[in-house]
Amino acid sequence: MNNFFKITLSLALIAIITSCGGKKQNENENLVAPKGMRYFDISKTGMNAFVLIPDSSAGIIDTSIRSSGEYVIKIGKDFQIAIIETNGDIGQRKADIASDDVNKLKKYIIDDSTTLMWESGIADLSEFHFYQVKKLGNRTYVFEDVKGEPFSQQAVQKMLDACKLAKEKRVEERKS
Repeated sequence: MNNFFKITLSLALIAIITSCGGKKQNENENLVAPKGMRYFDISKTGMNAFVLIPDSSAGIIDTSIRSSGEYVIKIGKDFQIAIIETNGDIGQRKADIASDDVNKLKKYIIDDSTTLMWESGIADLSEFHFYQVKKLGNRTYVFEDVKGEPFSQQAVQKMLDACKLAKEKRVEERKS
Protein backbone atom coordinates (compact mmCIF):
# COMPACT_ATOMS: atom_id res chain seq x y z
CA MET A 1 0.00 0.00 0.00
CA ASN A 2 2.86 2.34 0.86
CA ASN A 3 4.42 1.82 -2.60
CA PHE A 4 1.08 2.59 -4.23
CA PHE A 5 0.99 6.04 -2.55
CA LYS A 6 4.63 6.74 -3.51
CA ILE A 7 3.94 5.90 -7.15
CA THR A 8 0.71 7.94 -7.19
CA LEU A 9 2.45 10.91 -5.55
CA SER A 10 5.35 10.68 -8.01
CA LEU A 11 3.00 10.62 -11.00
CA ALA A 12 1.07 13.60 -9.60
CA LEU A 13 4.29 15.61 -9.14
CA ILE A 14 5.41 14.78 -12.66
CA ALA A 15 2.03 15.91 -14.03
CA ILE A 16 2.21 19.20 -12.06
CA ILE A 17 5.77 19.95 -13.14
CA THR A 18 4.97 19.15 -16.77
CA SER A 19 1.83 21.31 -16.83
CA CYS A 20 3.53 24.29 -15.15
CA GLY A 21 6.46 24.24 -17.52
CA GLY A 22 4.32 23.83 -20.64
CA LYS A 23 3.26 27.46 -21.02
CA LYS A 24 6.78 28.86 -20.83
CA GLN A 25 8.09 26.27 -23.25
CA ASN A 26 5.32 26.92 -25.82
CA GLU A 27 6.07 30.66 -25.82
CA ASN A 28 9.76 30.06 -26.43
CA GLU A 29 9.19 27.39 -29.12
CA ASN A 30 8.19 30.12 -31.59
CA LEU A 31 11.34 32.13 -30.87
CA VAL A 32 13.89 30.52 -33.13
CA ALA A 33 16.60 33.09 -33.79
CA PRO A 34 18.94 33.06 -36.79
CA LYS A 35 22.57 32.10 -36.15
CA GLY A 36 24.43 34.79 -34.21
CA MET A 37 21.19 36.34 -32.90
CA ARG A 38 18.90 35.83 -29.92
CA TYR A 39 15.51 37.05 -28.76
CA PHE A 40 15.50 39.59 -25.94
CA ASP A 41 12.45 40.13 -23.73
CA ILE A 42 11.66 43.87 -23.38
CA SER A 43 8.44 43.41 -21.41
CA LYS A 44 10.00 44.97 -18.29
CA THR A 45 9.58 48.29 -20.14
CA GLY A 46 5.84 47.78 -20.48
CA MET A 47 6.26 46.92 -24.16
CA ASN A 48 5.12 43.32 -24.63
CA ALA A 49 7.67 42.19 -27.17
CA PHE A 50 10.65 40.02 -27.89
CA VAL A 51 13.28 41.81 -29.99
CA LEU A 52 15.94 40.06 -32.02
CA ILE A 53 19.47 41.18 -31.08
CA PRO A 54 23.01 39.92 -31.72
CA ASP A 55 24.13 37.20 -29.32
CA SER A 56 26.78 37.80 -26.67
CA SER A 57 29.64 37.22 -29.13
CA ALA A 58 28.88 40.68 -30.64
CA GLY A 59 29.41 42.49 -27.35
CA ILE A 60 27.78 43.42 -24.09
CA ILE A 61 24.19 44.59 -24.16
CA ASP A 62 23.62 48.16 -22.99
CA THR A 63 20.01 49.24 -22.45
CA SER A 64 18.42 52.46 -21.29
CA ILE A 65 15.07 54.21 -21.26
CA ARG A 66 15.05 57.80 -22.47
CA SER A 67 12.80 60.48 -21.01
CA SER A 68 10.79 60.31 -24.26
CA GLY A 69 9.88 56.70 -23.45
CA GLU A 70 12.17 55.18 -26.07
CA TYR A 71 13.88 51.96 -25.04
CA VAL A 72 17.41 51.91 -26.43
CA ILE A 73 19.35 48.70 -27.02
CA LYS A 74 23.03 48.92 -27.95
CA ILE A 75 25.36 46.05 -28.67
CA GLY A 76 28.72 47.19 -29.97
CA LYS A 77 29.14 49.97 -32.50
CA ASP A 78 26.96 48.51 -35.27
CA PHE A 79 23.75 47.50 -33.49
CA GLN A 80 21.90 50.37 -31.83
CA ILE A 81 18.11 50.52 -31.95
CA ALA A 82 15.43 52.61 -30.25
CA ILE A 83 11.90 51.28 -29.68
CA ILE A 84 8.85 53.21 -28.59
CA GLU A 85 5.20 52.31 -28.36
CA THR A 86 3.42 54.78 -30.63
CA ASN A 87 1.44 54.73 -33.87
CA GLY A 88 4.28 56.25 -35.87
CA ASP A 89 3.81 58.28 -39.00
CA ILE A 90 5.75 57.43 -42.15
CA GLY A 91 4.61 60.64 -43.89
CA GLN A 92 5.75 62.85 -41.01
CA ARG A 93 9.07 61.00 -40.78
CA LYS A 94 9.64 61.57 -44.52
CA ALA A 95 8.88 65.28 -44.05
CA ASP A 96 11.41 65.42 -41.18
CA ILE A 97 14.05 63.71 -43.30
CA ALA A 98 13.43 66.08 -46.23
CA SER A 99 13.68 69.15 -43.99
CA ASP A 100 17.10 68.24 -42.53
CA ASP A 101 19.40 70.91 -43.98
CA VAL A 102 22.58 69.42 -42.51
CA ASN A 103 22.30 65.67 -43.03
CA LYS A 104 20.68 65.79 -46.45
CA LEU A 105 18.66 62.97 -47.95
CA LYS A 106 20.49 61.30 -50.83
CA LYS A 107 18.03 58.48 -51.60
CA TYR A 108 15.48 56.07 -50.18
CA ILE A 109 16.51 52.44 -50.31
CA ILE A 110 13.17 51.22 -48.88
CA ASP A 111 10.07 53.40 -48.96
CA ASP A 112 6.82 51.60 -48.22
CA SER A 113 3.80 51.99 -45.93
CA THR A 114 5.59 50.68 -42.82
CA THR A 115 9.33 51.02 -43.46
CA LEU A 116 11.86 53.61 -44.52
CA MET A 117 15.55 53.01 -45.09
CA TRP A 118 17.56 55.87 -46.49
CA GLU A 119 20.99 57.22 -47.27
CA SER A 120 21.84 60.72 -46.14
CA GLY A 121 24.97 62.69 -45.49
CA ILE A 122 27.03 65.80 -45.73
CA ALA A 123 28.76 66.31 -49.10
CA ASP A 124 30.48 63.02 -50.06
CA LEU A 125 30.06 61.43 -46.62
CA SER A 126 27.18 58.98 -46.33
CA GLU A 127 25.32 57.33 -43.49
CA PHE A 128 22.27 55.11 -43.42
CA HIS A 129 19.15 55.05 -41.25
CA PHE A 130 15.88 53.16 -40.86
CA TYR A 131 12.42 53.76 -39.40
CA GLN A 132 9.82 51.01 -39.10
CA VAL A 133 6.26 51.00 -37.78
CA LYS A 134 5.29 47.50 -36.62
CA LYS A 135 2.08 46.18 -35.14
CA LEU A 136 2.50 43.40 -32.57
CA GLY A 137 -0.85 42.11 -31.42
CA ASN A 138 -3.03 45.14 -30.70
CA ARG A 139 -0.08 47.45 -29.98
CA THR A 140 2.04 49.47 -32.40
CA TYR A 141 5.74 50.20 -32.06
CA VAL A 142 8.29 52.32 -33.90
CA PHE A 143 11.77 50.86 -34.36
CA GLU A 144 14.65 52.99 -35.60
CA ASP A 145 18.40 53.30 -35.46
CA VAL A 146 19.90 55.38 -32.66
CA LYS A 147 21.03 58.74 -33.98
CA GLY A 148 24.66 59.67 -33.37
CA GLU A 149 27.39 57.57 -34.90
CA PRO A 150 26.97 57.00 -38.64
CA PHE A 151 26.03 53.46 -39.67
CA SER A 152 26.93 51.57 -42.83
CA GLN A 153 24.20 50.24 -45.09
CA GLN A 154 25.03 46.69 -43.95
CA ALA A 155 24.69 47.62 -40.26
CA VAL A 156 21.34 49.34 -40.83
CA GLN A 157 20.07 46.42 -42.90
CA LYS A 158 20.99 44.02 -40.08
CA MET A 159 19.19 46.18 -37.50
CA LEU A 160 16.13 46.52 -39.73
CA ASP A 161 16.02 42.78 -40.45
CA ALA A 162 16.18 42.10 -36.70
CA CYS A 163 13.34 44.54 -36.00
CA LYS A 164 11.19 42.98 -38.70
CA LEU A 165 11.37 39.71 -36.73
CA ALA A 166 10.19 41.21 -33.41
CA LYS A 167 7.47 39.10 -31.79
CA GLU A 168 4.62 39.89 -29.48
CA LYS A 169 4.94 38.61 -25.93
CA ARG A 170 1.52 37.42 -24.97
CA VAL A 171 0.70 38.26 -21.40
CA GLU A 172 -2.01 36.28 -19.68
CA GLU A 173 -4.65 38.40 -18.00
CA ARG A 174 -4.85 37.92 -14.26
CA LYS A 175 -8.11 36.52 -12.96
CA SER A 176 -9.60 38.52 -10.12
